[in-house]
Amino acid sequence: MKQLIIISGLLTLMACTAVPEPRVALGKKCIAKGEQVTYSYVWVYDRKTGLPANTVDCDLIDKK
Repeated sequence: MKQLIIISGLLTLMACTAVPEPRVALGKKCIAKGEQVTYSYVWVYDRKTGLPANTVDCDLIDKK
């Protein structure tokens, strides 16, 4: 039941995006732009352009 709710939630998120061919990636990934690092565990991206986030950029987050 829990998996069904998660899958339906992800499908709903994909339907609400303005991305022409949406795909979903799960797991912690990061994007580094200058001094700022943005991370998320759920990424919605375009299949043609690919996912700009990766796990290597997560090493740039300050460990305090």
